[in-house]
Amino acid sequence: MPEQTFILDKAKRKAKIEQTVRGFLNVLDENRLEMEDGLVAWNMLGFTMFQNSYPNESHTAIQQRMIEYSKTVFASRQKN
Repeated sequence: MPEQTFILDKAKRKAKIEQTVRGFLNVLDENRLEMEDGLVAWNMLGFTMFQNSYPNESHTAIQQRMIEYSKTVFASRQKN
């Protein structure tokens, strides 16, 4: 039973993430932003989230955290 719960939780998380991305893309469309502007906005959103999590760190340290996090996520996706 725990395995089924894990699979269901993983599917719910994936659906929430996909829904969030679709919502973000809708906001870009509604505001008539081009892809480059959308990528800047996405990056700024990510930076803001990291900055809120680590308020005492420098801009450079937060950027490094973002890079490391992205590498870790990418590496974990390659294994699946």
